[in-house]
Amino acid sequence: MKKLSYLLGLLLIAGMVFTSCNKDDDDEPQDLRPAITFQTGADFTYEDVTIDQGDSINVGVICTSNGISGKKLESFRIYMIVDDVTQPDIVKITDIDATTFTAGYSIGGFLYVLDGKLYAEITDKDGQKKSVFFNVTVEEAVIPLDGAEDLEWKRVYAADGTGLDMFGLKWTWNGKAVNAKIEKDSADIFVQLTADQWTSITTKEDLADAVDAATDMDLYEGVSAEANGTYDDVLATKFNDEYFIIHIEEATVEVDNNGTIITITGQYNK
Repeated sequence: MKKLSYLLGLLLIAGMVFTSCNKDDDDEPQDLRPAITFQTGADFTYEDVTIDQGDSINVGVICTSNGISGKKLESFRIYMIVDDVTQPDIVKITDIDATTFTAGYSIGGFLYVLDGKLYAEITDKDGQKKSVFFNVTVEEAVIPLDGAEDLEWKRVYAADGTGLDMFGLKWTWNGKAVNAKIEKDSADIFVQLTADQWTSITTKEDLADAVDAATDMDLYEGVSAEANGTYDDVLATKFNDEYFIIHIEEATVEVDNNGTIITITGQYNK
């Protein structure tokens, strides 16, 4: 009899422990937040991404009310956190008033090099909110030059030279040393680079850096106005916020009864 009482006591204690555990589980707070996920697929960015300055990404979301509370969705936003600082909202909607919300956005204007997190956040009418995010790395854009094109600068007798205005230059006279006088006109910067830079500079960023680092000048007079010649001179300008690199390759000089015709040929890139 004592043994039976002892066993009953053990069973009772075990039952109390088991019941207590169940009670603790029942007291766990329920997750009443709405649901949000990024849309996936080839058209959308939904995971960590690295892009160039100026690029855009497509971001889509699928949001639903919480299955327990059933509260309607109220507001949605997309924003970034960069260097632990929350940036202004990229997208902000405050009047959803529905149990589901699906949308897609093209997000551009990544003008600065950065490492940040892009968040999408949904909030319901109880103020419950949930967010998802992925990392965005924006790298300095590397844009290749457009491709070399032929150029021709020509001065017929005493007329102004043609073909130079697109570079912000002018050619209105030849000097006493009888050299063509190529002058800065409307260009912001006019420089002479080294011959090897014609081939070593391949991107717009490298061209801008080279021009900005060189010594500005008002006049180039490296081409003879008396005799034919071949050249390997590299000039560059900044004009109307665009950078040009110019390769002077050849010049021909024709003399007749009316005067001298000088033609300078080469290539340019930008």
